[in-house]
Amino acid sequence: MGSSALLDSPLSNASDSESGMKKTKGKPKSSVSKESKELKNNAKRRKQTSSHRIEEPAVSQKRPKRAAACTDFKEKLVPLSEKSSVLESKNEQFADEEIIAIHLTHEQEEGRPNRRLTDFVVHDANGMPRPLEMIEVDDMFISAGKGKCIRCEGFGRIEGWSISGYEDGSPVVWLTTDIADYDCLRPASSYKKFYDRFFEKAYTCIEVYKKLSKSSGGNPDITLDELLAGVVRSMTGRKCFSGAASIKDFVISHGEFIYNQLIGLDDTSKKNDQKFADLPVLLALKDKSRKHGNYVLAKAASSCGNLTICPKVGGTESTMLLSNSSSSGAEEDEDAKLARLLQEEEYWQSTKKQKKSKGSASSSNTIYIKINEDEIANDYPLPAFYSHSDEETDEYVAIDSDEHIMVDPDDLPKRMLHNWSLYNSDSRLISLELLPMKPCEDIDVTIFGSGRMTEDDGSGFHLENDPDQSSSGGSGAQDDVGLPIFLSAIKEWMIEFGSSVVFISIRTDMACIITLLKEQSRVSRLSFADVIRKISEFKKDDHGYISHDPAAVERYVVVHGQIILQLFAEFPDEKIKKCAFVVGLTNKMEERHHTKWVVKKKHIMQKSLPNLNPRAAMGPIGLMVSKRKVMQATTTRLINRIWGEYYSNYSPEDTKEGTNCEAKEEDCIEEQEENEDDAEEENLLISENTQKPCLVSSRTKSYSSRDKVQWDGNPVGITHSGGAIYKSAIVRGEVIAVGGAVLVEVDESNELPLIYFVEYMFETSDGSKMFHGRMMQQGHQTVLGNAANEREVFLRNECMNYDLQDVKQAIVVELRKTPWGHRHRKDNANTDRIDRARAEDRKRKGLPLEYYCRSLYWPDRGAFFSLTHDTMGLGSGVCHSCKIKEAEMEKDIFKVNSSMTRFVLLGIEYSVNDFVYASPYHFTIERETETFKGGRNVGLKAYVVCQLLEIIVQKEPQRAEARFTQVKVRRFFRPEDVSSEKAYCSDIREIYYSEDMHLLPAEAIEGKCEVRKKNDIPTCSAVAIFDHIFFCEHLYDPSTGSLKQLPANIKMRYSIGTAESDAASRKRKGKCKEGEDEVERERKASQERRLATLDIFAGCGGLSEGLQHAGISSTKWAIEYEEPAGEAFKLNNPTSLVFINNCNVILRAAMEKCGDAYECISTTEAIELAASLDKKVINDLPVPGQVDFINGGPPCQRSFFSGFLGMNRFSQSTWSKVQCEMILAFLSFVDYFRPKYFLLENVRNFVSFNKGQTFRLTLASLLEMGYQVRFGILEAGAYGVSQSRKRVFIWAASPDEILPEWPEPMHVFAAPELKVMLSENLHYAAVRSTASGAPFRAITVRDTIGDLPAVGNGASKTILEYKNDPISWFQKKIRGETAVLTDHISKEMNELNLIRCQKIPKQPGSDWRDLPDEKIKLSTGQVVDLIPWCLPNTAKRHNQWKGLFGRLDWEGNFPTSITDPQPMGKVGMCFHPEQDRILTVRECARSQGFPDSYKFAGNIQHKHRQIGNAVPPPLAYALGTKLKEAMNKKAK
Repeated sequence: MGSSALLDSPLSNASDSESGMKKTKGKPKSSVSKESKELKNNAKRRKQTSSHRIEEPAVSQKRPKRAAACTDFKEKLVPLSEKSSVLESKNEQFADEEIIAIHLTHEQEEGRPNRRLTDFVVHDANGMPRPLEMIEVDDMFISAGKGKCIRCEGFGRIEGWSISGYEDGSPVVWLTTDIADYDCLRPASSYKKFYDRFFEKAYTCIEVYKKLSKSSGGNPDITLDELLAGVVRSMTGRKCFSGAASIKDFVISHGEFIYNQLIGLDDTSKKNDQKFADLPVLLALKDKSRKHGNYVLAKAASSCGNLTICPKVGGTESTMLLSNSSSSGAEEDEDAKLARLLQEEEYWQSTKKQKKSKGSASSSNTIYIKINEDEIANDYPLPAFYSHSDEETDEYVAIDSDEHIMVDPDDLPKRMLHNWSLYNSDSRLISLELLPMKPCEDIDVTIFGSGRMTEDDGSGFHLENDPDQSSSGGSGAQDDVGLPIFLSAIKEWMIEFGSSVVFISIRTDMACIITLLKEQSRVSRLSFADVIRKISEFKKDDHGYISHDPAAVERYVVVHGQIILQLFAEFPDEKIKKCAFVVGLTNKMEERHHTKWVVKKKHIMQKSLPNLNPRAAMGPIGLMVSKRKVMQATTTRLINRIWGEYYSNYSPEDTKEGTNCEAKEEDCIEEQEENEDDAEEENLLISENTQKPCLVSSRTKSYSSRDKVQWDGNPVGITHSGGAIYKSAIVRGEVIAVGGAVLVEVDESNELPLIYFVEYMFETSDGSKMFHGRMMQQGHQTVLGNAANEREVFLRNECMNYDLQDVKQAIVVELRKTPWGHRHRKDNANTDRIDRARAEDRKRKGLPLEYYCRSLYWPDRGAFFSLTHDTMGLGSGVCHSCKIKEAEMEKDIFKVNSSMTRFVLLGIEYSVNDFVYASPYHFTIERETETFKGGRNVGLKAYVVCQLLEIIVQKEPQRAEARFTQVKVRRFFRPEDVSSEKAYCSDIREIYYSEDMHLLPAEAIEGKCEVRKKNDIPTCSAVAIFDHIFFCEHLYDPSTGSLKQLPANIKMRYSIGTAESDAASRKRKGKCKEGEDEVERERKASQERRLATLDIFAGCGGLSEGLQHAGISSTKWAIEYEEPAGEAFKLNNPTSLVFINNCNVILRAAMEKCGDAYECISTTEAIELAASLDKKVINDLPVPGQVDFINGGPPCQRSFFSGFLGMNRFSQSTWSKVQCEMILAFLSFVDYFRPKYFLLENVRNFVSFNKGQTFRLTLASLLEMGYQVRFGILEAGAYGVSQSRKRVFIWAASPDEILPEWPEPMHVFAAPELKVMLSENLHYAAVRSTASGAPFRAITVRDTIGDLPAVGNGASKTILEYKNDPISWFQKKIRGETAVLTDHISKEMNELNLIRCQKIPKQPGSDWRDLPDEKIKLSTGQVVDLIPWCLPNTAKRHNQWKGLFGRLDWEGNFPTSITDPQPMGKVGMCFHPEQDRILTVRECARSQGFPDSYKFAGNIQHKHRQIGNAVPPPLAYALGTKLKEAMNKKAK
């Protein structure tokens, strides 16, 4: 019996290809070793008892297709040892028997149950872990390490195993008992070393299947060499193997196992399918495996085994003979099976040890200085791409590695390569020097090659003046020499000297390819300056000529210096190795801040990532290159310094430590990142290279009582407890003063001393001398991580009392208050430069570090605030942090007044007759759920509006508790409570009076709202709604479902103080002359209060649209690169100055206009383009002081790399990649113009892109400028659009302004709380999730587009009549005063996709899985599958491809609006709920919240792109309202 952790059953009816093998157990007798003897004794005992068992018929298993579990094992109950049967548990459910655990994890299923198994161990009857294959020869059981689900202590014996997942491409291992089948999800960590080999065997079976199965795109007619090459290439990078040779050896050695698994699939294959048992390539693999067996087992036996391997006489096969064997033939077969399994395990472990030993034998930690790609780019021609040939042969096929298994790289076979080309994974020709000459820990460049291969017969080693020979790398090489091949990834390369040539050797996994070059540059022992001078004197016809300009020669030598240093390092003469030139060159390279890589620090493990030669993919070679041109960002000196210093000193190892980023891909492509499941969205982690944040509760190290502490001066006041207050004290001879900072040493040795700001000092009644301090955190302990300045500390609101004896020492912390504004920018920069120089000087002299502080870090609010200097270090016995804590604690106190007419809950006061929100789940226990994409909001309920009638307290009011207090309320119903049809045609703010009374716990109250007369509802043209105001005109009877006008006898107590006078109403609505004048005056005043705004990366203007509608922003300038989007912005903002140009050029021109070109760092191209701008354009550019607000969404450059690769020569370097990031230019605009406010919008993965470094450096840059900063992630669906769209926002406000808060989410939406991990145990969410309730219901698809007229596939008429009046509240808002419908046009589908669309049922959640499995005939006569062939074959590992060819649900929501809606795209749910077509441009625009009056420009693709890239205007409006609140609050 055993125990294990069980998960709920996986899909039991999945269609999958699997293989099952019956594992019959024999009775091994012969003694091989102590281990084998123990196994055989167990088998004997089993045989003796098995005859008493009455076998029952096998229960039919409901298993995936083609799976067959073992059913012929005989059962024996074997007691486990106490050690193996007693398992620790933590917050787990236990089940004594397997059958009980099965029922506890019960789901709706038919037939035999399936369950998932985690943290499992397979062991024998004695509790010893064994390899899974030992099931064949002994009784095996299951036990577990740790699990989070149901833990069972009564597992039956394992009856067999099987492998599935063939058509999915990912192996699934099943274990079978008499009761159930178990999917082996994850082994225990202690069992992983046993399980790895079996899993790799299963993985190999899957890869072979993929190469041979037609249904998976394979070719059953390939040769054995081609099969091995393909499998090796697909498995390259798996951690269990050291290289291609070891993979090939593994495949061959388990060839018979693979053969047996695949032929097991023949039983369930279709009639027309070719049988695996008949495939010549599989038979050849089996034969080769048997021949290979002698070599493998003999090698294992010679090292650590106890077997004697004897060849079979007269045959090619081998038979394993066990020493001391005298048993019968049948028994010998079982002994042989046991011996084979044991020796396979021994050989597997020996190869892993050999692999580790190779790694440990590596050289010492030599530093390899990486060549900066952005510098050498200028020395190479424009980008070009390699054209692959179909004649090229895989290197793995061309070079036989049977005799080179696990050999040293120096022993690899050597070949010659002619007419060669080197390229990256995108087929772009690339320089070899970008790859380190020696293997390094972190390599961000992968290089492949192609050419013609010949044997290395020595003929290539020739003298330069030998006319009979030619260089394979030169232009004179013959084109038809050798075999055309393509190489695996190049591992390292080297340069060797011949008599008059230089040999460049390239090592791949398979061979050392030698290329001969004719040129040789020899460097003498002269000093660096002498060498540079001599090289500059070379004539132009000299092979070593670079330039006659010594500066140009020096640049060239330094940027390519690592190659020269490598040559000297390999030179046999020690004097040459350490000559003056080498020292000088090394210093020059370090001065240029080259990136350092560690060479051979430890064994280099290939990552399990796609790392293959593009030729091997068998896909199209052509690369789509965007017309958009990448330009290195134009920056100010401040931004260039912050980012440049970080990345110039950046080492890959620096970010590896502490990196636990949970974002599985650093990909900023919106379409992909928005289509992930919500389960994967809950935590966006920011990995930090930080210490654990020190907690204020840490114990401190107390010094001896002999250490004297005395007051310095007389008391200056008294604390509230009567203690004397002092301004200064002397601790161990050092003066500690109020307003200073001290180090408090913690008792734990692994904790750094805490920094505290001294607020005041006092003496207690018992004579203890104390101080009250506020914590100061070093930058690396905040969200900034390693992007922080080492000298900057941040004040926290954590405070505590400490004994002055705990003070280690006083430290210098300067409280800085920098003058703000663009006028002070230059002076501040000079001051900062002097300060940094002084700090560097102190560092060189070994003086203590001096800190500075200018911001308050408040992680609970996700923000950095300016210091409030007037509340710090007053020495009065009052602490500002204590006041904040007290206010927070006060909110948590529940209070009821003596008359029980009012109570306070979470800081909000409620009175009888108030209108309140109540949680919807206190009124109903039923909740509809939908799991399909687009149906996530179905069943979610908004808060229930109630009127508070009575407060019932079970105790005295003075001792009342929220959990024991009830409230009597009258329930108001919403239209959606009546029916979805009623909700659709009603105002979202309408509620119905009822006589329905309820008693609720006080804790069920969620907030306050108002109920007014309909005429008193505030008017607002925006689609978004942020007032908690409702109106009521009808009475609803839930028992009968009747709805009627509110009777006159019912006197509603409306919210007090909200009604307007008729005159005021007329003024507001402009019904009289006086009203018109008032409206005009208000409009003018509003315009004067608006912020002059610069919108960068403006797109079509979604962000500006919302902000302007909020009445806070006036976009006077906009910058957009794409012309159609820029034209759309102009159409909708005719008064704005729109610059359709590269923002780098505009910034350069703006700085030149003001005479600040010397502060601008830009490319020559940007300078030239800026100079060529029209004079009117330059005159229209803003200048510092005119811009109050900058907003925009800089594109994440990596999301465009697929289109930019052709323009960017070397896109792999971290710094060169970052230099092209538009975030640098965006921040430089902010630095130069210094607006009052700044808002950045980006995709949600912005916080994890580039391992979170881009996000952290953005925050650090804004803080360095002096801004207050707030960051968070918002879900647009919670702000009034029917769409899931999660976006990161960063607010910044000048020190004198109030930092805006986040807008309250107003609509229910099924999204998790979007958290950001700040440190190991600290998370921050900008707003709460509204999945459990919100003031208003979710906006549905019907609400959004239900009134639009029907159009067909490919509709192209841009102007139409509406034909119908708007019905829903949303439709009325979105239409406004628009008279005609524009852009109701649809992308045209081809004939096949149109037929598929027509056959998708018009039901919620329908997608490709609802298509009939049939073939159709197209108009061309072609017969095709209706279901795309790739979808069912890959569905399991892609979440069933949910949503592809999907229809929207009228009552659901839209998926994320993307730039190119397609049924097979990243977001495939793009079909209209009832019409057979893709969503129109206008429908997509409505899903984003664009009003119908909004115009788009260009063709249909351009319009979809503009919409997909935009910020939803309602979300922008919500942000604008909070900015307006912040400004109004300051004005008051």
